[in-house]
Amino acid sequence: MTGRRVYRRSSKRAQQANRELSPKGIDKGVGVAQALEYLGCSRNAHTFGFGDSGNDLGILAAVEMAVAMGNAMPEVKAVADYVTDDVEHDGTVTAMRHFGLI
Repeated sequence: MTGRRVYRRSSKRAQQANRELSPKGIDKGVGVAQALEYLGCSRNAHTFGFGDSGNDLGILAAVEMAVAMGNAMPEVKAVADYVTDDVEHDGTVTAMRHFGLI
């Protein structure tokens, strides 16, 4: 199987037509971990991740503070350190204000 890539599919929401393909074993968390390593930081370096669906679980595990959107899937809320408002109600801004980032 040299040269063959195996992709994993994830769905943001069952009712949406959004699909993502990524190489097997690669997710958003891998990207964040590599970026932090490149910057010489650790996950405990005051890092935040925001998510609402299963494809965001990797990023939430790779940061110090995992934030779930109010409209997040139950499994995302279960791993979150903080649950903010939903997307339509500016949940990202609400969380950033809560943590004193803005």
